[in-house]
Amino acid sequence: MKTRKLIIISTLIALFLGSCKSIPDLTEDEVYTILNEIIADDSLYIDKACWKFQSINMTTEMKNEFTKEDLGFIEQQQKLFKNTKIKSYKLKWLHRRKKAFVSTAIDTVCNEGILYHISFPIISVDRSKVIVEFQEDCNCTLGGQGGKDLYEKRNGHWVRTKGFDHWISENKEWKDKKQRLPTAPSQKVGGAFSADQPRSLKSPPSPSSLTASTNT
Repeated sequence: MKTRKLIIISTLIALFLGSCKSIPDLTEDEVYTILNEIIADDSLYIDKACWKFQSINMTTEMKNEFTKEDLGFIEQQQKLFKNTKIKSYKLKWLHRRKKAFVSTAIDTVCNEGILYHISFPIISVDRSKVIVEFQEDCNCTLGGQGGKDLYEKRNGHWVRTKGFDHWISENKEWKDKKQRLPTAPSQKVGGAFSADQPRSLKSPPSPSSLTASTNT
């Protein structure tokens, strides 16, 4: 009788542990594939980026976009990828004239010229929702702009559906006095772009393909 109970208990434990491992960890290749797809789908011109992924402190509003299972998964991945550096050969953007994806140049100083600060993406368990920030920094009198955005995968493409904490700054010295701007969908207020408009001080390319290679 005791042997039978032990077998049943062992089986239940194995099933429980198996269910816990049913959701695979996020891989580095997945992270770059998702970022490259978003950059292409949103026509972002990310030709130069600062070397380190920024982190996003999730607000209650952001957390409400995810399930309880998502939040546990996100917390796990944030620990796994803490202090991750951006790899130039994995991050790509679409070069309009070359009609090809090219690697993003990585800046290790980040205080000259137009560049982007990119956050590590917050990704749902099913990989269908992502919150990420592409913060554009001019390092000049034009200042910069940024904000977190929610992207959802629909019909194989990433669509920007919601914005959080969008801001625009007239110059770098005023970065600490960022103007908070409304981010309601389908609107453009005071220079802030909505959830369905590209954001860039540069002219973005028009991608003919939405699949970015992440081969090393």
